[in-house]
Amino acid sequence: MLLAEVESALFCVFHKLGSLKSTHRGQSGHKRTTHLPTGFFTHDLCHSYQQGPDSPESPERIDAIEDRMIAMGLSRVVTVLPSAPASMEDVLRAHDKSYVQELEQASREAQRTGEKQISEDTFINALSFEAALKSAGAAIEAVRQVCAGTIRNAFACVRPPGHHAGRNFAHGFCLINSVACAALHALDVLGLKRVAIVDFDVHRADGTEDIIKGDDRIALFSLYQETAFPFGLQPAQASNIVNAPMPEGSDGADVLKVVNDVWIPRLLMFKPDLILVSAGFDAHRDEKQALFKLTEFDYSFMTIEVMRVARAVCGGRLVSILEGGYDIRSLARSAIAHITTLTRAA
Repeated sequence: MLLAEVESALFCVFHKLGSLKSTHRGQSGHKRTTHLPTGFFTHDLCHSYQQGPDSPESPERIDAIEDRMIAMGLSRVVTVLPSAPASMEDVLRAHDKSYVQELEQASREAQRTGEKQISEDTFINALSFEAALKSAGAAIEAVRQVCAGTIRNAFACVRPPGHHAGRNFAHGFCLINSVACAALHALDVLGLKRVAIVDFDVHRADGTEDIIKGDDRIALFSLYQETAFPFGLQPAQASNIVNAPMPEGSDGADVLKVVNDVWIPRLLMFKPDLILVSAGFDAHRDEKQALFKLTEFDYSFMTIEVMRVARAVCGGRLVSILEGGYDIRSLARSAIAHITTLTRAA
């Protein structure tokens, strides 16, 4: 069977189940059972902002996902919702003020002088700061809508990615840490008590670690290729960070073992009020940035397992935010498998 036929078959199986009922809590905490859609958030600069010369972090990533959504009919299933750029108040919960000011100033100067390299792999230009604010804003609005009970779960299809951006550093194409901004908004503004972040990008979430370490309201669960970027990091010391470094060549069975044996028991013990997913799709076997061997089906299975935990502990409240994934074809297939799974009940 051709890959497109397999993908279509998966989509049909999921959606023959219909609009399934889900039990949710609004911000008041009261449970209610209703038919709710999956929200889809993006922004205009995803299609125009350029990271740097010949960078794999390009507008084609979002174009490929959205084109495949249309081809699969998935764009008729999700609910596309607007969002605004993140406020300075939201950004400064995650990042140092001096760092944010430097980013803003560098982006403003780039209007006159052209793009500037700010780390070994990351550039900033006239659109960079605005694009990063809009990506964080989309993640935050997705959290607000899910917590309000207007949508069941959500996918923020945004760029630039964010999980390598720390309190005062940028690299790995990341400037502002969208998932950290969203987690802290949920806690400090919406009044949630505990938020879990699940990160299955093939690269270690060093920026997210830097921001949330020691904050016991947030638990980070991350698996990644131990020999991949970022290099030379020490093991995380904070008790709220659960890292699972894995060897080159790890496949779906290896990853699912970590999910089932490590993530799920710890997630159930933590009992988050919301689960955020840093959804990187660069562990795919076709990806050139690393040496894992996952397929789009593995991403679907991981999503199912995390959704089951969300239904068990927080009324299904889950927001997924795009991180890495740079082989355009495998990124599109994997993201669609993930989004399709989100649109069905776990």
